[in-house]
Amino acid sequence: MNRFTREPLLLLILSIIILSLAVFVLYPILRVFTFPSLKDFLNVPFNPRYIRAIRNSLIMMFLSTTTATLFGFLFAYTFTRTDVPLKKVFKFISLLPLFSPPFMVAFSYLMMFGKNGLITAHLLGLRVNIFGWHGLWLSETIAFFPVAALVMEGVLQSISPSLEYAGRNLGATGFTLFRTVTFPLARPGVAGAALLVSILILADFGNPIMIAGDFSVLATEAWLRVEGWGDVRGAAVLSSILLIPSFLLFLLQRYWIGKRSYITVTGKISQFEGETTKPILRFTLFLFCSVVSIMIALVYIALLIGAIVRGWGFDWTPTLEYLKSIFARSPELTHSLVYALTAGCLSSVFSITAAYMVSRKQFLLKGFVDFTCILPAALPGIFFGIGYSIAFTRAPIDLYGTASIIILSMVFWNISMGYQTGIGTFKQISPSLGEAASNLGAKSMKIFWEIEIPLIKSSFFSAFVVSFIRAITTLSVIVFLATSKNVVATFTIMNLVSDGFYGKAAALTTALLIIAFSVLGISKLAFGRKIEIFKI
Repeated sequence: MNRFTREPLLLLILSIIILSLAVFVLYPILRVFTFPSLKDFLNVPFNPRYIRAIRNSLIMMFLSTTTATLFGFLFAYTFTRTDVPLKKVFKFISLLPLFSPPFMVAFSYLMMFGKNGLITAHLLGLRVNIFGWHGLWLSETIAFFPVAALVMEGVLQSISPSLEYAGRNLGATGFTLFRTVTFPLARPGVAGAALLVSILILADFGNPIMIAGDFSVLATEAWLRVEGWGDVRGAAVLSSILLIPSFLLFLLQRYWIGKRSYITVTGKISQFEGETTKPILRFTLFLFCSVVSIMIALVYIALLIGAIVRGWGFDWTPTLEYLKSIFARSPELTHSLVYALTAGCLSSVFSITAAYMVSRKQFLLKGFVDFTCILPAALPGIFFGIGYSIAFTRAPIDLYGTASIIILSMVFWNISMGYQTGIGTFKQISPSLGEAASNLGAKSMKIFWEIEIPLIKSSFFSAFVVSFIRAITTLSVIVFLATSKNVVATFTIMNLVSDGFYGKAAALTTALLIIAFSVLGISKLAFGRKIEIFKI
């Protein structure tokens, strides 16, 4: 602590970090738990709507996690262990949902497979109802399997080919080699990916609000409590219930990743090449990846068609009416862009600075800062949003209807991404560089800005891009905070779909996608390095 007393600026920055975490992370969490009475919580087992929402959430989590993890593993295995044709194309397509609004898959499937769906009603002549658990299951599988694929690809790449080579020398081939060598080594990554996906599915709000219909889950039931009945206490109770399994899964996932690892590289990297994929397996994986990639492509095709036809399902006349209407929605798009850019900058600066303090300094509340910076990763967006709605829309901190409440919620919901990226980067940089500068009389913040920052600028930029993408596409965090004064595009899109204005919703979603992909493209041109999307 002596260094902090000698360096007032360092002490001021640390104080701001600790105070901000207490006010903008812990305080909203405590308000959610304390806003309802004990009686409200005790009445949960006697409320059939609550019980149904809990049951449905757990059922959907199990179903969607199972299929998303299976899809993700098959894609990751195709990328890393086979010579399947077009696998780079499949990988590119599979990553697209990671950069799209969370509700986009469900919205597009409504247009493609609903009662007036282009494929079901007009191409196949079927009258099907995609609303309900089956539509939600499909949507969440397609939306979240890329996360599992991304995690498991890294795990499979880390398995030394020499172990599989040794297995083949001992007579194991094909499925026997996969069952006895490859999959056992990949099992920790599969479990970690499944836990991560289950957290995302349990907390998902965008897809259920679009396509679940009467199949209510905790997130949508909480929203209905506020939107339909003005029951903020009931929403707080449901959000608290949602947090419990999400937080437990988060802790289990971190414990599993931290404790369960199979070391397969012990020195030199082996250069053995895998055997040629058998034709039947190559064809099967190629067919599977093709079908899933088409399902992803349909999401974007539906949006583009929906934005340029006069009336989805009854009038396919081309029109530019809805594209022109984007200009009428320019305030929402402007808000989304400005809020997300501001939140991305603040979140990356805050998280990287906090990571520097925890990695390089010793201070009394170091454990508090570390835990609280990671904590938002375990919080469902709907929980975080209602926490801000309760905490910051009345005295003593009344930010109702302002841009500040939207930006702050985006900033602190995303700090865990940048923080963990920063922690990982600082661990790779020898502290001796800073120590040498310190011995020469340099102060901590001078060391940080002139030595540390140049070495971590790519990680800083990655933190900014990921925070920006998550901020501009989020719905669950801001759904309780948006008003006519600070409304953003995702909230408007949700209302347009609810009112049946599919064309306008498709056009606005397309504009939002263009903005998101433009920022991503600029970042790739600027740095040319891989941006870490999920590091939880």
